Amino acid sequence: MKEIQEAQQKWMVAKDAAQEKCEKSHDYEMARKLCACHMFTGDESLEEMITLMFSPQGLEFLTTNHFPDLKTFRTFKKYCPERYGVYIDCGEISLADERYVFLVGNTTAELSYEETNRNYVALMWGAKAHIKASGFSIVKVEKDDVSTVNVEKSDFAKVLL
Repeated sequence: MKEIQEAQQKWMVAKDAAQEKCEKSHDYEMARKLCACHMFTGDESLEEMITLMFSPQGLEFLTTNHFPDLKTFRTFKKYCPERYGVYIDCGEISLADERYVFLVGNTTAELSYEETNRNYVALMWGAKAHIKASGFSIVKVEKDDVSTVNVEKSDFAKVLL
């Protein structure tokens, strides 16, 4: 898919820029890790690419480095990424106990978690989420600096920001 190959080329540029930033700040360990990273090849299917996005390294890289840009995310909207948990400019949505949720752009989500699971929520490019966690649910949240999250917890639930 040409959109994935184009995103991979942009990822290489973003990865190189992140590596250079680490070198300038004398974080040579992280610079070395970035240099060695080849986890995104551009040959992935949409589902495989989204699986990489939800990996701990993927979530951290995307939200820390503001990658990809909103325009690139929007090129994937026509492929219905919602089926894999990625919601791009979806307006107001409500989801319950979805293990993997990635909110992008003009998306405001009411998310509720009750099941005893570890769940992942990521937000980028101004997305908003209201998370209601209860029972023994655990929700790990990664977000960029322009997205917002509000949390309500009850019982023994944990929300890790």
